[in-house]
Amino acid sequence: MSTVDVTDRLDEIGQRIVAWDFPGARDEVQELLSEPLSEDDRLTARRLLAEVQRELGDLDAAYDLADAVVTQAERRYGPSDPRTVHAVAVLAAVRHDYDEWDEAERLYHRVLDSGAEESGPAPVTRAVRLARVNLALLLRDRGETQLALSILNAAYVIHRREYGADDLDTIRIAAELAALQYATGDILAARRLFTLAHAAARARLGTRHPFTKAMEWELAAVEPPMPSAPVTAPPAPVVVAAAPVAAPVAAPAEEPDPPRRARSVWPLVSVVVLLLAASVLAVLFLWPPVGPSATPAAASPTFTSPPAPRVPVQVTQLRLRDDGTQLTVTWLPLPVTMVVALSKNGAPAVVIARVPPRTGEYVIRGVDPKTPYCVVVGALDDELSVTPATSVCTLDR
Repeated sequence: MSTVDVTDRLDEIGQRIVAWDFPGARDEVQELLSEPLSEDDRLTARRLLAEVQRELGDLDAAYDLADAVVTQAERRYGPSDPRTVHAVAVLAAVRHDYDEWDEAERLYHRVLDSGAEESGPAPVTRAVRLARVNLALLLRDRGETQLALSILNAAYVIHRREYGADDLDTIRIAAELAALQYATGDILAARRLFTLAHAAARARLGTRHPFTKAMEWELAAVEPPMPSAPVTAPPAPVVVAAAPVAAPVAAPAEEPDPPRRARSVWPLVSVVVLLLAASVLAVLFLWPPVGPSATPAAASPTFTSPPAPRVPVQVTQLRLRDDGTQLTVTWLPLPVTMVVALSKNGAPAVVIARVPPRTGEYVIRGVDPKTPYCVVVGALDDELSVTPATSVCTLDR
Protein backbone atom coordinates (compact mmCIF):
# COMPACT_ATOMS: atom_id res chain seq x y z
CA MET A 1 0.00 0.00 0.00
CA SER A 2 1.39 3.42 -0.97
CA THR A 3 1.91 6.26 1.48
CA VAL A 4 -0.66 8.34 -0.43
CA ASP A 5 -3.31 5.63 -0.08
CA VAL A 6 -2.74 5.35 3.68
CA THR A 7 -2.87 9.12 4.12
CA ASP A 8 -6.14 9.29 2.21
CA ARG A 9 -7.65 6.54 4.32
CA LEU A 10 -6.55 8.21 7.56
CA ASP A 11 -8.07 11.47 6.36
CA GLU A 12 -11.31 9.68 5.51
CA ILE A 13 -11.47 8.18 9.00
CA GLY A 14 -10.97 11.63 10.49
CA GLN A 15 -13.80 12.99 8.33
CA ARG A 16 -16.08 10.18 9.48
CA ILE A 17 -15.40 11.21 13.07
CA VAL A 18 -16.20 14.85 12.31
CA ALA A 19 -19.44 13.67 10.63
CA TRP A 20 -20.32 11.52 13.71
CA ASP A 21 -20.08 8.29 11.73
CA PHE A 22 -18.35 6.56 14.63
CA PRO A 23 -19.27 2.95 13.76
CA GLY A 24 -18.04 3.49 10.21
CA ALA A 25 -14.83 5.11 11.46
CA ARG A 26 -14.24 2.23 13.89
CA ASP A 27 -14.66 -0.41 11.19
CA GLU A 28 -12.41 1.43 8.78
CA VAL A 29 -9.60 2.09 11.25
CA GLN A 30 -9.66 -1.49 12.52
CA GLU A 31 -9.37 -2.71 8.94
CA LEU A 32 -6.47 -0.33 8.33
CA LEU A 33 -4.65 -1.52 11.47
CA SER A 34 -4.78 -5.09 10.18
CA GLU A 35 -2.60 -4.09 7.23
CA PRO A 36 1.14 -3.32 7.05
CA LEU A 37 1.73 0.30 8.10
CA SER A 38 4.66 2.54 8.89
CA GLU A 39 5.16 3.32 12.56
CA ASP A 40 3.91 6.89 12.08
CA ASP A 41 0.75 5.80 10.28
CA ARG A 42 0.05 3.08 12.81
CA LEU A 43 0.38 5.54 15.67
CA THR A 44 -2.07 7.93 13.97
CA ALA A 45 -4.52 5.10 13.33
CA ARG A 46 -4.38 4.01 16.97
CA ARG A 47 -5.06 7.56 18.15
CA LEU A 48 -8.09 7.68 15.83
CA LEU A 49 -9.29 4.37 17.23
CA ALA A 50 -9.04 5.73 20.78
CA GLU A 51 -11.17 8.73 19.77
CA VAL A 52 -13.81 6.46 18.24
CA GLN A 53 -13.86 4.08 21.20
CA ARG A 54 -14.51 6.98 23.53
CA GLU A 55 -17.32 8.36 21.38
CA LEU A 56 -18.92 4.90 21.31
CA GLY A 57 -18.70 4.60 25.09
CA ASP A 58 -15.92 1.97 25.28
CA LEU A 59 -14.01 3.97 27.88
CA ASP A 60 -11.83 1.16 29.24
CA ALA A 61 -10.39 0.39 25.82
CA ALA A 62 -10.10 4.09 24.99
CA TYR A 63 -8.26 4.83 28.26
CA ASP A 64 -5.60 2.17 27.77
CA LEU A 65 -5.10 2.94 24.10
CA ALA A 66 -4.97 6.74 24.51
CA ASP A 67 -2.45 6.45 27.33
CA ALA A 68 -0.22 4.16 25.27
CA VAL A 69 -0.44 6.44 22.21
CA VAL A 70 0.64 9.49 24.22
CA THR A 71 3.62 7.62 25.63
CA GLN A 72 4.71 6.46 22.18
CA ALA A 73 4.14 9.88 20.60
CA GLU A 74 6.19 11.65 23.26
CA ARG A 75 9.03 9.21 22.75
CA ARG A 76 8.91 9.39 18.95
CA TYR A 77 8.08 13.05 18.29
CA GLY A 78 8.67 14.91 21.54
CA PRO A 79 6.12 16.57 23.88
CA SER A 80 5.52 19.69 21.73
CA ASP A 81 4.92 18.03 18.37
CA PRO A 82 1.35 18.58 17.07
CA ARG A 83 0.85 14.81 16.77
CA THR A 84 1.66 14.44 20.46
CA VAL A 85 -0.61 17.36 21.35
CA HIS A 86 -3.48 15.69 19.50
CA ALA A 87 -2.93 12.45 21.39
CA VAL A 88 -2.83 14.34 24.71
CA ALA A 89 -6.17 16.01 23.88
CA VAL A 90 -7.77 12.59 23.42
CA LEU A 91 -6.29 11.27 26.66
CA ALA A 92 -7.46 14.38 28.56
CA ALA A 93 -11.05 13.84 27.42
CA VAL A 94 -10.98 10.17 28.40
CA ARG A 95 -9.61 10.96 31.87
CA HIS A 96 -12.29 13.63 32.25
CA ASP A 97 -14.89 10.96 31.53
CA TYR A 98 -13.31 8.86 34.28
CA ASP A 99 -13.66 11.75 36.77
CA GLU A 100 -9.89 12.15 36.99
CA TRP A 101 -10.42 15.89 37.03
CA ASP A 102 -7.05 17.08 38.27
CA GLU A 103 -5.12 15.10 35.67
CA ALA A 104 -7.62 15.97 32.94
CA GLU A 105 -7.35 19.68 33.73
CA ARG A 106 -3.56 19.49 33.66
CA LEU A 107 -3.68 17.81 30.27
CA TYR A 108 -6.20 20.31 28.88
CA HIS A 109 -3.93 23.20 29.88
CA ARG A 110 -0.98 21.41 28.29
CA VAL A 111 -2.92 21.18 25.03
CA LEU A 112 -4.06 24.81 25.12
CA ASP A 113 -0.57 26.09 26.00
CA SER A 114 1.08 24.12 23.18
CA GLY A 115 0.50 26.76 20.48
CA ALA A 116 -0.87 24.07 18.17
CA GLU A 117 -4.13 25.96 17.69
CA GLU A 118 -2.30 28.58 15.63
CA SER A 119 0.45 26.47 14.04
CA GLY A 120 -0.83 22.90 13.84
CA PRO A 121 -2.57 21.15 10.94
CA ALA A 122 -6.36 21.31 10.69
CA PRO A 123 -7.18 18.13 12.70
CA VAL A 124 -4.91 19.24 15.54
CA THR A 125 -6.39 22.74 15.54
CA ARG A 126 -9.88 21.28 15.90
CA ALA A 127 -8.70 19.00 18.71
CA VAL A 128 -7.26 21.98 20.61
CA ARG A 129 -10.50 23.94 20.23
CA LEU A 130 -12.51 21.01 21.50
CA ALA A 131 -10.11 20.72 24.45
CA ARG A 132 -11.07 24.30 25.35
CA VAL A 133 -14.72 23.25 25.33
CA ASN A 134 -14.02 20.28 27.57
CA LEU A 135 -11.99 22.43 29.96
CA ALA A 136 -14.98 24.76 30.32
CA LEU A 137 -17.21 21.79 31.13
CA LEU A 138 -14.72 20.50 33.66
CA LEU A 139 -14.77 23.91 35.36
CA ARG A 140 -18.54 23.72 35.36
CA ASP A 141 -18.33 20.35 37.07
CA ARG A 142 -16.06 21.89 39.71
CA GLY A 143 -18.63 24.61 40.41
CA GLU A 144 -16.73 27.48 38.74
CA THR A 145 -19.83 28.39 36.78
CA GLN A 146 -19.09 31.94 35.63
CA LEU A 147 -15.59 31.10 34.43
CA ALA A 148 -16.94 28.02 32.66
CA LEU A 149 -19.67 30.10 31.02
CA SER A 150 -17.19 32.69 29.80
CA ILE A 151 -14.78 30.12 28.34
CA LEU A 152 -17.54 28.02 26.78
CA ASN A 153 -19.17 31.06 25.19
CA ALA A 154 -15.84 32.13 23.69
CA ALA A 155 -15.15 28.58 22.50
CA TYR A 156 -18.55 28.45 20.82
CA VAL A 157 -17.98 31.77 19.02
CA ILE A 158 -14.56 30.58 17.78
CA HIS A 159 -15.85 27.19 16.66
CA ARG A 160 -18.84 28.68 14.87
CA ARG A 161 -16.65 31.23 13.11
CA GLU A 162 -14.09 28.65 11.98
CA TYR A 163 -16.37 25.72 11.06
CA GLY A 164 -19.82 27.21 10.59
CA ALA A 165 -23.12 27.01 12.43
CA ASP A 166 -24.01 23.69 10.75
CA ASP A 167 -20.84 21.88 11.86
CA LEU A 168 -21.91 19.02 14.13
CA ASP A 169 -19.43 19.91 16.86
CA THR A 170 -20.65 23.52 16.72
CA ILE A 171 -24.20 22.25 17.24
CA ARG A 172 -23.14 20.11 20.16
CA ILE A 173 -21.23 22.99 21.78
CA ALA A 174 -24.29 25.23 21.35
CA ALA A 175 -26.37 22.64 23.21
CA GLU A 176 -23.89 22.50 26.10
CA LEU A 177 -23.72 26.31 26.26
CA ALA A 178 -27.51 26.53 26.26
CA ALA A 179 -27.71 24.01 29.10
CA LEU A 180 -25.19 26.02 31.13
CA GLN A 181 -27.05 29.25 30.45
CA TYR A 182 -30.29 27.63 31.57
CA ALA A 183 -28.63 26.33 34.75
CA THR A 184 -27.46 29.87 35.59
CA GLY A 185 -30.93 31.33 35.05
CA ASP A 186 -30.37 32.95 31.65
CA ILE A 187 -33.54 31.46 30.16
CA LEU A 188 -33.68 33.78 27.14
CA ALA A 189 -30.16 32.95 25.97
CA ALA A 190 -30.73 29.23 26.59
CA ARG A 191 -33.94 29.30 24.57
CA ARG A 192 -32.17 31.02 21.70
CA LEU A 193 -29.33 28.49 21.51
CA PHE A 194 -31.56 25.44 21.97
CA THR A 195 -33.64 26.77 19.07
CA LEU A 196 -30.57 27.11 16.87
CA ALA A 197 -29.20 23.72 17.92
CA HIS A 198 -32.49 21.99 17.19
CA ALA A 199 -32.94 23.63 13.80
CA ALA A 200 -29.35 22.86 12.77
CA ALA A 201 -29.53 19.28 14.04
CA ARG A 202 -32.75 18.74 12.15
CA ALA A 203 -31.13 20.00 8.95
CA ARG A 204 -27.93 17.96 9.36
CA LEU A 205 -29.14 14.78 11.05
CA GLY A 206 -32.84 14.54 10.24
CA THR A 207 -35.86 14.38 12.48
CA ARG A 208 -35.30 10.82 13.74
CA HIS A 209 -31.73 11.20 14.99
CA PRO A 210 -31.44 10.88 18.80
CA PHE A 211 -29.61 14.19 19.07
CA THR A 212 -32.36 16.00 17.14
CA LYS A 213 -34.94 14.47 19.47
CA ALA A 214 -32.86 15.51 22.47
CA MET A 215 -32.78 19.12 21.24
CA GLU A 216 -36.52 18.99 20.64
CA TRP A 217 -37.17 18.02 24.25
CA GLU A 218 -34.67 20.49 25.66
CA LEU A 219 -36.28 23.26 23.67
CA ALA A 220 -39.74 22.25 24.85
CA ALA A 221 -38.51 22.36 28.45
CA VAL A 222 -37.60 26.06 28.27
CA GLU A 223 -40.51 27.39 26.22
CA PRO A 224 -43.60 29.24 27.47
CA PRO A 225 -47.06 27.90 26.56
CA MET A 226 -48.99 28.39 23.36
CA PRO A 227 -52.20 30.50 23.53
CA SER A 228 -54.71 28.63 25.68
CA ALA A 229 -57.54 29.03 23.18
CA PRO A 230 -57.44 28.94 19.37
CA VAL A 231 -57.99 32.23 17.61
CA THR A 232 -59.89 32.91 14.41
CA ALA A 233 -57.61 32.94 11.36
CA PRO A 234 -56.35 35.25 10.10
CA PRO A 235 -55.55 37.11 13.36
CA ALA A 236 -53.48 40.18 13.94
CA PRO A 237 -49.85 39.39 14.77
CA VAL A 238 -49.46 38.48 18.44
CA VAL A 239 -46.20 38.97 20.31
CA VAL A 240 -45.78 36.28 22.93
CA ALA A 241 -45.14 36.85 26.61
CA ALA A 242 -41.55 36.60 27.74
CA ALA A 243 -42.08 34.74 31.01
CA PRO A 244 -41.74 30.95 30.75
CA VAL A 245 -44.56 28.97 32.35
CA ALA A 246 -43.85 25.34 33.17
CA ALA A 247 -46.57 22.88 32.20
CA PRO A 248 -45.93 19.25 33.11
CA VAL A 249 -46.63 16.72 30.36
CA ALA A 250 -46.20 12.99 30.06
CA ALA A 251 -42.70 11.86 29.17
CA PRO A 252 -42.19 9.51 26.16
CA ALA A 253 -42.37 5.84 27.05
CA GLU A 254 -38.83 5.21 25.98
CA GLU A 255 -37.39 8.15 27.95
CA PRO A 256 -35.09 7.00 30.77
CA ASP A 257 -35.21 8.26 34.34
CA PRO A 258 -33.39 11.59 34.44
CA PRO A 259 -29.80 11.30 35.67
CA ARG A 260 -27.63 14.37 36.17
CA ARG A 261 -26.45 16.20 33.06
CA ALA A 262 -23.45 14.83 31.21
CA ARG A 263 -20.07 15.87 32.57
CA SER A 264 -18.60 16.55 29.17
CA VAL A 265 -19.74 17.54 25.72
CA TRP A 266 -18.10 14.32 24.56
CA PRO A 267 -18.95 11.53 23.90
CA LEU A 268 -22.10 11.97 21.82
CA VAL A 269 -23.91 8.91 23.17
CA SER A 270 -23.83 10.24 26.74
CA VAL A 271 -24.95 13.71 25.68
CA VAL A 272 -28.00 12.41 23.80
CA VAL A 273 -29.15 10.17 26.65
CA LEU A 274 -28.75 12.84 29.31
CA LEU A 275 -30.24 15.65 27.26
CA LEU A 276 -33.33 13.52 26.67
CA ALA A 277 -33.59 12.72 30.37
CA ALA A 278 -33.36 16.39 31.33
CA SER A 279 -36.76 17.14 29.80
CA VAL A 280 -39.02 15.93 32.64
CA LEU A 281 -41.09 19.13 32.29
CA ALA A 282 -42.06 20.05 28.73
CA VAL A 283 -43.69 23.35 27.85
CA LEU A 284 -44.58 24.84 24.50
CA PHE A 285 -42.48 26.52 21.85
CA LEU A 286 -42.41 30.34 21.59
CA TRP A 287 -39.63 32.92 21.57
CA PRO A 288 -39.44 36.06 23.72
CA PRO A 289 -37.33 39.04 22.64
CA VAL A 290 -33.62 38.54 23.04
CA GLY A 291 -31.26 41.49 23.15
CA PRO A 292 -27.64 42.11 24.12
CA SER A 293 -28.49 41.62 27.81
CA ALA A 294 -29.30 37.94 27.14
CA THR A 295 -25.78 37.07 26.04
CA PRO A 296 -23.40 35.31 28.46
CA ALA A 297 -20.70 37.05 30.43
CA ALA A 298 -17.88 38.48 28.34
CA ALA A 299 -14.99 36.14 27.61
CA SER A 300 -11.55 36.72 29.03
CA PRO A 301 -9.12 38.74 26.88
CA THR A 302 -7.45 35.57 25.63
CA PHE A 303 -10.54 34.64 23.59
CA THR A 304 -12.44 36.32 20.78
CA SER A 305 -15.47 38.26 22.02
CA PRO A 306 -18.83 37.51 20.39
CA PRO A 307 -20.02 40.06 17.83
CA ALA A 308 -22.55 42.64 18.97
CA PRO A 309 -26.09 41.53 18.06
CA ARG A 310 -28.00 43.53 15.49
CA VAL A 311 -31.46 44.99 15.98
CA PRO A 312 -33.90 42.05 15.73
CA VAL A 313 -36.38 41.89 12.88
CA GLN A 314 -40.11 41.39 13.50
CA VAL A 315 -42.48 38.87 11.94
CA THR A 316 -45.52 40.73 10.58
CA GLN A 317 -48.67 40.07 8.55
CA LEU A 318 -48.78 36.44 9.71
CA ARG A 319 -51.79 34.64 8.22
CA LEU A 320 -53.02 31.05 8.24
CA ARG A 321 -55.19 29.41 5.56
CA ASP A 322 -56.85 26.16 6.62
CA ASP A 323 -57.47 23.88 3.64
CA GLY A 324 -58.51 20.83 5.64
CA THR A 325 -55.61 18.43 5.13
CA GLN A 326 -53.03 21.17 4.76
CA LEU A 327 -52.26 24.52 6.35
CA THR A 328 -50.68 27.42 4.47
CA VAL A 329 -48.98 30.01 6.65
CA THR A 330 -47.83 33.31 5.13
CA TRP A 331 -45.99 36.36 6.43
CA LEU A 332 -44.24 39.43 5.12
CA PRO A 333 -40.96 38.12 3.62
CA LEU A 334 -37.80 39.04 5.53
CA PRO A 335 -34.12 38.88 4.49
CA VAL A 336 -33.34 36.30 7.20
CA THR A 337 -33.87 32.60 7.87
CA MET A 338 -37.26 31.77 9.37
CA VAL A 339 -38.19 28.91 11.72
CA VAL A 340 -41.66 27.32 11.60
CA ALA A 341 -43.03 25.25 14.49
CA LEU A 342 -46.31 23.35 14.82
CA SER A 343 -48.44 22.59 17.89
CA LYS A 344 -51.11 19.88 17.61
CA ASN A 345 -54.15 19.93 19.89
CA GLY A 346 -52.39 21.98 22.59
CA ALA A 347 -49.28 19.76 22.72
CA PRO A 348 -45.74 21.19 22.74
CA ALA A 349 -44.89 22.80 19.43
CA VAL A 350 -42.09 21.20 17.42
CA VAL A 351 -39.80 22.89 14.92
CA ILE A 352 -40.70 21.48 11.52
CA ALA A 353 -38.77 23.65 9.08
CA ARG A 354 -36.15 26.30 8.49
CA VAL A 355 -37.32 28.57 5.66
CA PRO A 356 -34.78 30.42 3.47
CA PRO A 357 -34.51 34.22 3.59
CA ARG A 358 -36.97 36.28 1.50
CA THR A 359 -39.57 33.52 1.66
CA GLY A 360 -43.03 34.41 2.91
CA GLU A 361 -44.94 31.13 2.80
CA TYR A 362 -44.80 27.58 4.12
CA VAL A 363 -47.26 24.73 3.50
CA ILE A 364 -47.84 22.07 6.17
CA ARG A 365 -49.31 18.96 4.56
CA GLY A 366 -50.96 15.88 6.01
CA VAL A 367 -52.77 17.53 8.94
CA ASP A 368 -55.96 16.18 10.48
CA PRO A 369 -58.96 18.36 9.52
CA LYS A 370 -60.61 17.62 12.89
CA THR A 371 -57.61 18.60 15.04
CA PRO A 372 -56.82 22.17 16.16
CA TYR A 373 -53.33 23.40 15.35
CA CYS A 374 -51.22 26.43 16.15
CA VAL A 375 -48.32 27.51 13.94
CA VAL A 376 -45.40 29.55 15.27
CA VAL A 377 -43.09 31.57 13.01
CA GLY A 378 -39.90 33.20 14.25
CA ALA A 379 -37.01 34.95 12.51
CA LEU A 380 -33.33 34.11 13.00
CA ASP A 381 -30.81 36.67 11.78
CA ASP A 382 -27.22 35.78 10.96
CA GLU A 383 -25.97 37.21 14.26
CA LEU A 384 -27.99 34.57 16.16
CA SER A 385 -30.65 37.02 17.34
CA VAL A 386 -33.98 35.26 17.87
CA THR A 387 -36.82 37.72 17.56
CA PRO A 388 -40.29 37.59 19.10
CA ALA A 389 -42.22 34.79 17.46
CA THR A 390 -45.77 35.17 16.25
CA SER A 391 -48.44 32.47 16.30
CA VAL A 392 -51.67 31.75 14.47
CA CYS A 393 -54.18 28.96 15.12
CA THR A 394 -56.90 27.13 13.26
CA LEU A 395 -60.56 27.59 14.07
CA ASP A 396 -61.92 25.74 17.08
CA ARG A 397 -63.92 23.06 15.25
